[in-house]
Amino acid sequence: MKAFINLIVITFFFTNTVISQLTLHEWKDSYYENYNSKTFGNIKIINEIIDKNNIDYKLFNAAIFYYTNIQRVKHRKIPFKHSSALENAAQKHSENMAKRNFYSHKSPVKGHHTMSDRIESEGITNAYMAENIFNAFDQDPTYWSFAKVLVDGWMDSKGHRANILDKNQLYLGCGVFYYYNKEWEDYFWVKSTQNFSSKKGN
Repeated sequence: MKAFINLIVITFFFTNTVISQLTLHEWKDSYYENYNSKTFGNIKIINEIIDKNNIDYKLFNAAIFYYTNIQRVKHRKIPFKHSSALENAAQKHSENMAKRNFYSHKSPVKGHHTMSDRIESEGITNAYMAENIFNAFDQDPTYWSFAKVLVDGWMDSKGHRANILDKNQLYLGCGVFYYYNKEWEDYFWVKSTQNFSSKKGN
């Protein structure tokens, strides 16, 4: 029994040590099972300045996800579970908004006009659904500091806050995409999306 307990402790220590030393473009969806809103903060790279020429979108999405769960816990709600399907929907919408120069829950992209279209295209149907979007900027942000900007902004808006704290929403996927704004060149601009659902999807 003692040897088994030691094995668990060593494995846990090894896993967290490896991921705390994570480098860019190594974040995987499976890591959501190992971290929560408290332990995610141990990953050193989330506090490094984002290089607009080498953005780790998976890590960026994770930062938004975990900062959102900080708010859920703070308000005594069950933390969201991650959904890859919802993240796919959110990432595609964020990228489309940035590349096609629009900012809306309504998309000009065929088959993705509405939130329901986008989420259902990822295999989630007959579920509670919601969506938050944000066109935001910051100067010299880190992954973690910009996640805070986004989530704090949503929490300051009644409707967006209601989505984040809705007890019927159990799963969350976040997406974000950088774009160049020639009128505000000194700032780092993104369009971001949160998709919520009562179902996880595939």
